[in-house]
Amino acid sequence: MHILLHQFQPRRASPEAPSVSDLLKRHERTCKVREEPEEVGEAPANFQSDQLDQQSERERAVISSCSTRNGDLPDLPSSVDFAALDFLFAPPLASDSITVAERLEYLAYFTSTNGMATFLDRETLKQRQELLRGAKRHPHERIYEVAHCADLLPETIDPSLIDLSSSNGDILVRKAHEITENLHRVITTKSGRTIIKLDWSPAVQESCSAFFSASNIRRFLEYFWSLWYPSCPIVHRPSFDPETARTALLCVMLIIGACLSPHEEDNEAAKMWLDSVEEMTFGDECSTDRETSDTSTGLLHNTAELMKKRVECIQAAYLVCSLQKREGSVEAQGRIRRYRHATLVMLARDIGLESATHRNLQLESPSESWWRQFVIEEELVRTLTYVYLIDAAMAIFHHTPPRMVVSELKMDMACPEACFQADTATECFYALREWEGTIFWSERLSVAGFVRRICQGELDDLSVLEFSKMGTLNLFTTVQALHSLTFYLQNSLVFESTLAPVQTGLENWRRIWNARQPEDKDIPDEPQSIWKKIGFVRYAPEFWHLARIIVARIIASPSDEQCPLPTERGLARFDHTDMRDINGLIMEYRQLNLGVTP
Repeated sequence: MHILLHQFQPRRASPEAPSVSDLLKRHERTCKVREEPEEVGEAPANFQSDQLDQQSERERAVISSCSTRNGDLPDLPSSVDFAALDFLFAPPLASDSITVAERLEYLAYFTSTNGMATFLDRETLKQRQELLRGAKRHPHERIYEVAHCADLLPETIDPSLIDLSSSNGDILVRKAHEITENLHRVITTKSGRTIIKLDWSPAVQESCSAFFSASNIRRFLEYFWSLWYPSCPIVHRPSFDPETARTALLCVMLIIGACLSPHEEDNEAAKMWLDSVEEMTFGDECSTDRETSDTSTGLLHNTAELMKKRVECIQAAYLVCSLQKREGSVEAQGRIRRYRHATLVMLARDIGLESATHRNLQLESPSESWWRQFVIEEELVRTLTYVYLIDAAMAIFHHTPPRMVVSELKMDMACPEACFQADTATECFYALREWEGTIFWSERLSVAGFVRRICQGELDDLSVLEFSKMGTLNLFTTVQALHSLTFYLQNSLVFESTLAPVQTGLENWRRIWNARQPEDKDIPDEPQSIWKKIGFVRYAPEFWHLARIIVARIIASPSDEQCPLPTERGLARFDHTDMRDINGLIMEYRQLNLGVTP
């Protein structure tokens, strides 16, 4: 595939034929060849099959002429063809481009397997896992080793006698004990209708203490931040404190981190606690509506703290739903889709989607109290956004009727990642000042309001440029909203409803995506910074292509229900656990339109 991509770049002229060494130097400067060979026969997304047929002879000739002898330098043609050289040496297309996304490679993978690891493509996940595995040891890691040794010591030794050289070590040991105590309570007090099949015993207690040890808390949190957080940036990392975090939230974060660990033994050990943490989360007082929202004291601090607790409760519930949906048993997946998902939406509506806004935030000075207010508000905006995203995912992948409608998405658009990732109040303040000049801040444009705008008519170039500043997360949310609208039209019995607004929205979305600048383009692939990378939402163009495929399929469907198309029959099931139907549609498209063999 690397070689094929070079074929489709503009030609460049040269006054004389370069030497082999010059060619190799040029190749080193301009190309990043993958170490693992890729299949050459797969078609680039920006060419139709007839174009590929016309060029196949030329491709074979160039590839043949560049074959190697004994693994040495390639044989170049005696009469150098500069079009062929451009074909060999031009840089590849960006992985998140609309053109490359037409192949639906990621969605074909995502819908064919399970696991939290599938929120990144295999290559990206492997690269980041190896980056963490091979990272240089931090100066404070010796302290972690000492704390780890403390966890392994016999219970007869008082942990207080061990010098951890850090108050943080003591804090995490106490937090580890707190987690064990909470799980012990949940498992031993289970009711007759409990989902927990685990019985508490000395062996289970030992496994619990080992898995949630202080050293593992640090290690699993690092995996969470580096490998999962880019796909779900709803928790404010710079201010996150494992000591004060809700126990259920911390537990599910640790289990997700363990599921993404490069060590298989961590993956297996994590599965033991899935159902118990689900029960802990949804049995929490704020999840069962036992927690009061009395703010009669009128104190802003108390109100903020109450809001923080409620946000953490929804965050924990969302993460549990995502975790069980990808890692849980078939029974757990069905339970999440049919019951826990409904509770999650209820929690979001109870707190109020319209309350997720910065309309009361004043940009006057970057004080700590100002920053705390921004963090709570932005966490709420992002958390409710992701509640909607999992609802949209249920409709796309499982053909489950959405529980949320686009018109209720009254929350603000998420602020830029630079604001949410800022390490200090001052850094956040000045990043937000730049966002202040956009239409999203000045007009407090909601998700529903933005979707309405792009579906009303063709945007002019200035509007496209302005909207391109909205960020990858907001663009991803928008294309999911277009999927939701398509679902209702697809299943409407009164099909006089027109698809034109959705088609207009999809075309405007394409133009906005092509004009955007990725937020992480200057963030290096280093252990300390990969948490700032764009995760799952980077695959938004594939969801855009999938929406276009579904719209085209609706248009092509016969009005007579007695004569359904083959592909229409494939999506006839509703609310099913597997993703076989949508995967079949994707694979059929890849085979018929792109010539990709199963």
